[in-house]
Amino acid sequence: MAKNCFRSFTIISLSMALLLMSSCNQIQRKEANNKNKTPREVLGFYTEEEGTYPGSQPTVNSRSTSLSIIAPFWYKLDDKRPGSLIDSVTADHKRKVIQIAHKKHLKVYMVVHNLLYETVEKGKQVASNVLDNDKNRNLFIQNLRNEMKQYKYDGINIDMENLFLTDRDSFSLMIKKLSESLHRDGKIVTVSVPANTGDSRANPWSQWFDYEKLGLYSDGLMIMTYDEHNPRTTPGSTASVNWTEATIRYALKHRVPPSKILLGIAGYGWDWDSTAKKAVYSSYALLMDQKTKYKSKVIWDARSQTPHFSYVDEKHHSHQAWFENSYSLRFKLDLVEKYNLRGIGIWRLGLEDPKYWTTIPKKIKVKK
Repeated sequence: MAKNCFRSFTIISLSMALLLMSSCNQIQRKEANNKNKTPREVLGFYTEEEGTYPGSQPTVNSRSTSLSIIAPFWYKLDDKRPGSLIDSVTADHKRKVIQIAHKKHLKVYMVVHNLLYETVEKGKQVASNVLDNDKNRNLFIQNLRNEMKQYKYDGINIDMENLFLTDRDSFSLMIKKLSESLHRDGKIVTVSVPANTGDSRANPWSQWFDYEKLGLYSDGLMIMTYDEHNPRTTPGSTASVNWTEATIRYALKHRVPPSKILLGIAGYGWDWDSTAKKAVYSSYALLMDQKTKYKSKVIWDARSQTPHFSYVDEKHHSHQAWFENSYSLRFKLDLVEKYNLRGIGIWRLGLEDPKYWTTIPKKIKVKK
């Protein structure tokens, strides 16, 4: 009896040893594969609190090892003084956030936009006032240089999301001049551009941007591959995998080097109220609260490779919520590897599925 027990124990021990060896080998293979991968940039757009949505600083504090760059969303074009900037935070706050990021070995890119005015048309005109006037453009570039030197920014992201079609070439020229100026200071210039697929699914603003020239003049294009479906459309995926891939192919077709492409990643979702015919921008956490509250079940859409769920609220309104999670993120990161892209840009830190931060380092090697 004792011999049989000992024999069983030996067999079990041998099996356990083999299992442990197999697990160790798998871990070693994964680590080796990750070491051999090309490092990718992970840029996270940074904002302050937005109503009930948290600010980005807690994510920076806890997830810095899976980030390369933060891009604070603090500056917009001055609508009264062309070429000047309006900032939304104090000088002390800028210094504090930038110093913390640099201590965590993160680069910091200044974001400048032409959004959040009373109307979209006003945003177009404010941009045009800078783009179509040599004096204003030169003042704008000098103001950017001064701000970047003063606060020790490592680079810039120009996020002019709507332009007059007549300003298409002027915008490309401004990026050329800006890059020539900032490169002398050792700064990086990136440009956010709407996703374009070259077909009817393209963003209506996308033709306003010359991908080829912007890719030539700048150090990187941050392609905003999100909002495939949005409040102006029927409910659907924020960024289906096929649509996302089509935007990459469009950029490559227009001679943007893959080494300059940052793929936009949504950290948020949209909750469509089909009864009231409106959609609400929402964080992952809030959507999960809604799912729990209404006892909904998340459904995986195999066609888009994204999740969604439906519910009926207290007013008997029918809702559809589409969003991104750590599993849908995997398909986007596979595209980054497939096309050997520069990396990703997440809009925005603090809204995303917390599991993004375990998925990212498993799928790509984060550049530090």
